Amino acid sequence: MDNRSSSFQFWVVLICLLSTALFLIRITGPTDLESYAQELSVGYLLDLMAQAHWLVQHDLESAIMPRPPLHTWLMALFASLFGLNRLSLALPSFLSVLALGLIVFAAGRRRFGEMAGVLAAIAIVLAPTMAKQVALVGSEPVFTLTVTIAALAAFSAWEHGKEGSWLLFWLMAALVTLINGLPGVALATGGLFSYFWEKRSNPDQPAPGGPHLAGITLFLVLTLGWFVAASISQGQTLISTMFYTSLIGDAVSAYRDGWQASDLFKPTFVLLFRYLPFSLPFLIAVWRVFRHPASDPGERRFERFLTCWILFGLLVLSLARHQHADHLLPLWPACALLAGRELARLAERIGKTRFAGIAVVIGAILIGSTYAAVNSTSTSVTTHIKPGEGSDYAREMKLASEAKLAAEAFIASGLDASRLHHIDTPVTLQLYLGTYRPFVKQTQLEQILASASTPVDVALGKTGIEELGLAERYPGTKRVFRWPTDESLQAVFQVYRINP
Repeated sequence: MDNRSSSFQFWVVLICLLSTALFLIRITGPTDLESYAQELSVGYLLDLMAQAHWLVQHDLESAIMPRPPLHTWLMALFASLFGLNRLSLALPSFLSVLALGLIVFAAGRRRFGEMAGVLAAIAIVLAPTMAKQVALVGSEPVFTLTVTIAALAAFSAWEHGKEGSWLLFWLMAALVTLINGLPGVALATGGLFSYFWEKRSNPDQPAPGGPHLAGITLFLVLTLGWFVAASISQGQTLISTMFYTSLIGDAVSAYRDGWQASDLFKPTFVLLFRYLPFSLPFLIAVWRVFRHPASDPGERRFERFLTCWILFGLLVLSLARHQHADHLLPLWPACALLAGRELARLAERIGKTRFAGIAVVIGAILIGSTYAAVNSTSTSVTTHIKPGEGSDYAREMKLASEAKLAAEAFIASGLDASRLHHIDTPVTLQLYLGTYRPFVKQTQLEQILASASTPVDVALGKTGIEELGLAERYPGTKRVFRWPTDESLQAVFQVYRINP
């Protein structure tokens, strides 16, 4: 085995170990499933698993999903293999982050050299925001993976004109659409605008054309196949939600409340801040692309492709109505590749041994800060938080932790979870109970009670039975379960049995 092969295997193992270490730190910490809109993903999964609604899912508020269901399908696959728990729900994100690291390593190694590829992969895995993404029960990491593969396939197809590369691009474009909708494909194609930039240096540069018929056919079969079947299942409701509300509605009302120039630059500032310290070499790398482009035609073409991928993506996200830091994630692989090359140049200037020492210290700080943050959060979760105290995130973490304990206690009590009519219980409670019982409003509960001939079990969260006014109207009402059992603490989950 030669040194080149040995070093390649070493770096692959290192990337896998770093990704796994961060995942284990996060997954063994307290649950945060009531935060970052993860409860929506939980609701969709429960609908699929409990009701077998594969084409279209609803959350526990009975609201139809605003995006296609590929991420929910992936969660269902892992849940069927490993059980309905946080670990199985987070595995798609972990595997996506791991795959991103390996893909970026391979692309950087091929285009910029092995050291640049390694450092780009480390920038993917150890970027501070990845501590959240690696165990997120959300579609962002999977979406970023498919966008990255699609973008790199598009570049390869442009460079070599092979039908197989275009076919891969269209396949990934279909998966991008099935995760986040058709607009997501724009993020995968932004790099191709570098054709106009490259043509100034090389007038003979071919356009990114090629055989597309098979790829477009595959794209339409996958995307329209799902959409037609889903539309038949749900009718106008699906069309209204996905097009008129989520797509057209957002675009039309984007600046109804006024527009500020700061909105245009906000995504750029967030990108630079959220991905420190790796965003600093990325910033230098972009400056170098414009001022001192690579002399090698292939390297220059790739660096310009990455730059256009980033700049076009920033433009799209800057004009979007809903700006969120997680939306920048599909741009980070391109940023990391440029940052990795810049860091490799720095290593050559200051010496690889000295650079390795600095890199180990910075890596240890980043991993250590993640561990410290998780453990400090764990301490706050085990401490009672009074209403109105602590941050929103701390209260959500506490709620998610208490919901798990409440579900375990309820199951141990022998009561039947399938009888419950939920008013405002934590969403993750039903994850641990293994049920899908959409929330009911008070008017719906009144109808249930009016037609019931047997006792009705009502599950409450923050709402008290007094607020519903049911105890006075139904004197036989009694509480059969409460969590926590300590009456001095605010109730997280209560069950009242009402005799109509």
